[in-house]
Amino acid sequence: MKKRLFKVTAILTIIIALISGLIGSIKAENTFAKENTGSEGVTVAIKDEYDKKKWQYNYYFEYTIPEDYDGSTIKIDLIGDLIKHYEAGTYVPGDGENFYVNIINLSKNEYVYSNGSMKITDGNYVEEKDADMAYTYDNTDAEYVKGAYTALSNRPIAAKSTVWRTSNSALKDLLGITGNSAKDYTNELIANALIEAGYKNGLDDLDDYYVDYMNKKYDKTCTRLDEFSVKEICGSIFNGYIVGVREANKNIASLGYNMFYNNLLMLTLDDGTVTNEDCLAGRLSLGSWMRNENNVDSYMNEKTGTLEAGMKETRNILNAHLHINGPYTTNPYQETTWGMEFTFSLNKVEPPTEPPTEQEPTTEKPTEQESTTENPTKQEPTTERLTEQESTTQQPTTISATSSVAESSATQRVGEVAADEESVKTGDSRKAVMYISIIVAAGLVSAIVIIVNKKREIYKK
Repeated sequence: MKKRLFKVTAILTIIIALISGLIGSIKAENTFAKENTGSEGVTVAIKDEYDKKKWQYNYYFEYTIPEDYDGSTIKIDLIGDLIKHYEAGTYVPGDGENFYVNIINLSKNEYVYSNGSMKITDGNYVEEKDADMAYTYDNTDAEYVKGAYTALSNRPIAAKSTVWRTSNSALKDLLGITGNSAKDYTNELIANALIEAGYKNGLDDLDDYYVDYMNKKYDKTCTRLDEFSVKEICGSIFNGYIVGVREANKNIASLGYNMFYNNLLMLTLDDGTVTNEDCLAGRLSLGSWMRNENNVDSYMNEKTGTLEAGMKETRNILNAHLHINGPYTTNPYQETTWGMEFTFSLNKVEPPTEPPTEQEPTTEKPTEQESTTENPTKQEPTTERLTEQESTTQQPTTISATSSVAESSATQRVGEVAADEESVKTGDSRKAVMYISIIVAAGLVSAIVIIVNKKREIYKK
């Protein structure tokens, strides 16, 4: 009897576990899958596998840039391409998926990662259209929750992404019950209980009641739901069983949505792992990527490098790991949908353009001969010296008054002539004859001085 009871208990436990796993699943959808598509002409092949031990999917993307591709930019849209190949998936808390992105470049161009191009964001909000279509209390077919906006993108929250109401400890305290039957947690019963407790706006004040309840429970003085920790929220209002009604209170809807993307949906690069502490702190959450808190450009530049033209082998340019937290993705998220965008771009490497060379003026410089001819004033001093020498030749007694003075004068003239030696080499024939005449004249003067001196010595004797 004991053995049979144990077997029945074990079977029931397994059945309950399976049912809980089925009910606790959440759907993955991408609202913008059709809008965000990759570059036309670049092909992609995707393979998948499921790792049962790790509870995660592995997706292998192989992008091929064809030989004739000449686009300046290539856009890679991982989620958009994934949705084209597979229908929306179903996940349970603790699940994850890996993205292995490989690329081969057969084109004649080089490509590199485009800095700042990676876009990682939530993808399950909607455009606000008609206020009458907004989700109200028991209308679960509406498109979005009126007045409920994401803190991430300031867009209306889709009703299908809104958390479910549960038989949580705060409502049990408000209603004075201990059971989990859905009939005890209707909107009408809760609204009446709130009004009796002093919350005159009924369900619209449910978030205020939760704030007061948790302040008392945790000895705090918060004024908004998002000021409490993930542990405190899960221990007070996101615990219990679902009761068949999605939350209509706009602030509770916003809390559930924002907490999922800021603390429960995590993304890492290069197969990195995350811990529960990372989730509680919001590190590596999808929201942190949206706020640019993580450096992605350095990783992508190093990983991608330069995709050379005509590559013969594929190159791995990205390993990303997406993870749904297990312990804190509690019952309010059952059968809700979530989505994301994950895109980046590659740019063609353009050949460097050489700046035009500056051409110097082509005016030729005049030769030394032309310069001398054009400036005859330089020859004037020489002409004047020639006149002095002619005068000396006609009156030798004048320069023979003192032999030392005559010799000095002659030497000075010879030196001046020597200083112009370079000009003699490059001047015209008439100029050369003029200089030679000067030299000869200087020699005659010296000879006359010597003869006069000798005659004076003979006369003295």
